[in-house]
Amino acid sequence: MAIIHGLTGNSGSTAMAMNANALLDHGLIEEIRRIEHATGRNDVLSGFVRTLEGKLAGFGAAFSDHLARGDTAGAVRAAHTLKGTCKQLGAPALGDLFADIERSAKSGDYAEAQRTFHGGASLIAQSIEALKHA
Repeated sequence: MAIIHGLTGNSGSTAMAMNANALLDHGLIEEIRRIEHATGRNDVLSGFVRTLEGKLAGFGAAFSDHLARGDTAGAVRAAHTLKGTCKQLGAPALGDLFADIERSAKSGDYAEAQRTFHGGASLIAQSIEALKHA
């Protein structure tokens, strides 16, 4: 959680926290739980969430690195990948954030894409926390 706290710049305010039900698609999470049950594992969702958390923590630097190298397609692809990952894991609000980032990057407004990412820090932290407790 320290990585996400670093994004938000604070320890997370619950006063402005979104309801976990608004952040998560419980039907998709339940599908992952069914896979856990069918495989006899109880770490599938938690493993996906840990991986997502790492990808989110590295997104800002990776996005900037793509742009610094002139790899605008790579910057768009990075946002697109996180959009899909978030939606598949049952975090549609987070997926929508990365859809906005992808849209800005596709239109060439990379500064807006970065502002959107940094402005979404609270949503990122809340979504990861909600996924961890799902």
